[in-house]
Amino acid sequence: MVIKNLKIVLPKRVVEKGYLCFESGRISYIGEGEYLGAAIDGNGLLAMPGFIDIHVHGSKGIDFMDAGKDDYKTVADSLYSEGVTTFLATTLTSDFDSLNRVCMTVAEAKAEVPSLAGIHLEGPYISEARKGAQNAAYIRNPDIEEFEKLQKSAKGNIRCITLAPEKPGAKSFIRYVSDCGVTVSAGHSDATFSDMKEALEHGLTNVTHTHNAMSGHHHRNPGIVTAAFYYDGLYTEFIGDGIHVCPQALMTSYKIIGPERFILITDALSAKHSDKSAFQLFGLDCVKKDGAAYLTSGPLAGSLLSMDQAVRNMREYTGASLVELSKISSSNAAKSLHLLDRGSIEVGKLADIVLLDGGLNVKVVYKEGKEVYFKQE
Repeated sequence: MVIKNLKIVLPKRVVEKGYLCFESGRISYIGEGEYLGAAIDGNGLLAMPGFIDIHVHGSKGIDFMDAGKDDYKTVADSLYSEGVTTFLATTLTSDFDSLNRVCMTVAEAKAEVPSLAGIHLEGPYISEARKGAQNAAYIRNPDIEEFEKLQKSAKGNIRCITLAPEKPGAKSFIRYVSDCGVTVSAGHSDATFSDMKEALEHGLTNVTHTHNAMSGHHHRNPGIVTAAFYYDGLYTEFIGDGIHVCPQALMTSYKIIGPERFILITDALSAKHSDKSAFQLFGLDCVKKDGAAYLTSGPLAGSLLSMDQAVRNMREYTGASLVELSKISSSNAAKSLHLLDRGSIEVGKLADIVLLDGGLNVKVVYKEGKEVYFKQE
């Protein structure tokens, strides 16, 4: 299969006019100039690597905490519409049985939903002081035995864990799970800069929704945000809606951190792509308000953001180049999860491609070389 007449974003440059060849679900050739054979006409659209959302709780009225196997395809289809070709089903802080049920369901659904890459456990090993919209009743200390049980139920599909590095037992837990190939991220945490330094030495590599629900950047009491700015080894998630982190703070953070370790996420809840104005977040009542989701008790809960809107926002806020946008929406996330078969347009990688117009609006999406979304005009 060949798609011609494309503007193609490669890892280091942009091909102004070229073509892509797919074979057996992978990119087999990237050409420049005209393609004279039979091919699908890309009509000058922009080709970027499919977006990767490593932090999303649901969509289309479906929350991963209580989703059935067939619900994952519904969510995946809704995410294709925003250019997402890989996602992690993200959980909430909850009891063991609920988490175990999610792990078993994901293991079952993954065989039928190619864009489902695994699970992001957001909690339960977080800080009471920085719980945000998480349920404090289920917060507990890191537990290797519990992780082993969950990972067995998930058939090895837990790919990322968000925790508070200052919790008792966290350092040894970080070392253990990172040695198992799981990405460990600091979030919902009151960790100090020193805590973060130790956590990095034990295998921590990521920061969860940077600025939100964590110790900040303070000139006498530096916390996680300071560490995110300082340590080159930390990938840093950002919710790109301009609400969870205001545009000026996003601009500043991007200038400091740069495009090599900045990761756009949505942290979107089930109400995304849904007409529901009120819904629940694992037993907590939420409402849509001013473009985001809030607990009825007041705090900001999560986003309603789509990944394509996050990409457009970052171009507007920071002036990021197309190459930079492809890194922060795809390749950095892939690297942070050790998914070496995707995240960039290169020969041999999965043919996960999103085609966009000049305004960065999604027009066509390919997952492993198959068209999974086409925007009707």
